[in-house]
Amino acid sequence: MYDDFLARILEPDIFLPSQFYGSGGLSRKLEGEKRLMIAILKDAVECLDKYRSVRSSAGRSQYENAIEWVKDTDTDWLFSFTNICDLLGFDPDYMREELLKREDRYTRPARQSVHSFAAMGSQQ
Repeated sequence: MYDDFLARILEPDIFLPSQFYGSGGLSRKLEGEKRLMIAILKDAVECLDKYRSVRSSAGRSQYENAIEWVKDTDTDWLFSFTNICDLLGFDPDYMREELLKREDRYTRPARQSVHSFAAMGSQQ
């Protein structure tokens, strides 16, 4: 009696792939993790937009953290930019390049027009 009970408890469970990737099982559990990853990526993009030109130290810190996270190519941390992009099906190099290109465009100071002394003298 006890032997049957122990055998059933210690016996490995057998699952079909459809139980993991089909309509239930592991795929439902992964939906939560994917939503978390999307939220992390979305938060970083929103921090880049929201704190881009902020002068406060807290806002600057948020912006710098988001830039640093996007630039980091390390894959040791589960929620790194590269891992999140890979797991969500995005090309991390392309995403990184586009986000940083956009930041360069917005943060590059506007070029002021340069007037020569001759042009300034003729205006008078």
